[in-house]
Amino acid sequence: MRNVPTLLRREMNACFASVLGYVVLVFLLVVMGFVFCSSIADLLASGTTQITVMRRFFYWFWLPSLFVIPAITMRLLAEEKRSGTIEMLMTAPVTDFEVVLAKWLGAVVLYGLMWGLTGLYVLILRKFTGGLTSLDFGPIASGYLGVLLIGQFLIAVGVLTSSLTKNQVVAFLISFALVFLFVIGIWFGEYFARGTTFGKLFEYISCFTHMEEFARGIVDVRTVVLYLSASFWVLFVTTRVVESRKWR
Repeated sequence: MRNVPTLLRREMNACFASVLGYVVLVFLLVVMGFVFCSSIADLLASGTTQITVMRRFFYWFWLPSLFVIPAITMRLLAEEKRSGTIEMLMTAPVTDFEVVLAKWLGAVVLYGLMWGLTGLYVLILRKFTGGLTSLDFGPIASGYLGVLLIGQFLIAVGVLTSSLTKNQVVAFLISFALVFLFVIGIWFGEYFARGTTFGKLFEYISCFTHMEEFARGIVDVRTVVLYLSASFWVLFVTTRVVESRKWR
């Protein structure tokens, strides 16, 4: 694991050297800025508390994630394969898992920085509500924790799809489909199977249910363990996919 920091620096340099990273950043800020402004408008119209604003803000986390996560993960391994640099990388004194882990961590850090910039909206809300005492930062902090926790799992899925192909566009489309299935598909399953055993299962794994809890300031250890263990399993599978090149 000692090589991971070096590989991580390599990934971060590649992220910030690409125009795509800045385009994706602007896209996320614009989308969530629109959500934030519309939530403020609802606040003014209905007279509800500022907590409603942040709950709605976090509830819409999935919208930019559908495009942002596939965009920042599609090149991670697919581009290495296409350009042939994957062979040079793998001949270095690093393990396959270290490469996969560094790719995943780089995307998670980038994703976290993108959402970190939306903290400016919290400062605006603080000014809007008249000061620090008007805001409960507990649910806001747990909301950001939920965004990062769910996001890191979806990023792991994106890294897996990137390892399956040399084409970035194909990797983007597969990742988009899987993220859509996990986010929207499970939500539909929960809605239509409500009251049944399958409905309870869908509710247990639904990211909307989890995000609602995080936005209310509830951090369930079971949810944290679920996403972290799921990410580890996906990264394990990705490592096996990367290792499979040795068998050909």
